[in-house]
Amino acid sequence: MSWLRENAPVSHRALGDAASEEEIAVVEEKTGVRFPADLRTYLKANNGTVTRLDESNGLTGSCPEGEFLAGGWALLPLSSIERLHHQMMPGPNEDTAYWRKEWIPFAAESYACGEMYGFFIDAETGSVGQWSDGDVEDLDLFADLPEFFASVLADLERILGPEETGQRILDGRVTLD
Repeated sequence: MSWLRENAPVSHRALGDAASEEEIAVVEEKTGVRFPADLRTYLKANNGTVTRLDESNGLTGSCPEGEFLAGGWALLPLSSIERLHHQMMPGPNEDTAYWRKEWIPFAAESYACGEMYGFFIDAETGSVGQWSDGDVEDLDLFADLPEFFASVLADLERILGPEETGQRILDGRVTLD
């Protein structure tokens, strides 16, 4: 997060305040899953990114300043982790192989797009997987959350380089062209 603070301070300010142990425990209780230590540590530093209310549809979503992951994705605050985990759980007549209770979503595409793509951490293994438009794409995309964040840092550093044209830092925030 220090890279973001130094190179894109507006995007850095979009990070949420630290979550408390109590706030994390409430969401763990509601999801029925104990979060992995790496996720708990991250949430105690930054509770996702700030959100805003979209008056057109009544949904609370990320603000553009907080959509600094590659592709304009945002880190989810606890409230969105809880909501999205509940939404992803299969109903009584749905395929239970699609989503497992132990998968905790923590990053997703812009809320305006309906969160059809995102990353989750497996509470049993600590590995990070990815889902997309009705399917789990990769169960073990990253070995753990620190490896995921190392990849995010590499992506952000590349933004300043000539090889990346889709994202730039403009007026202190990571932005999409």
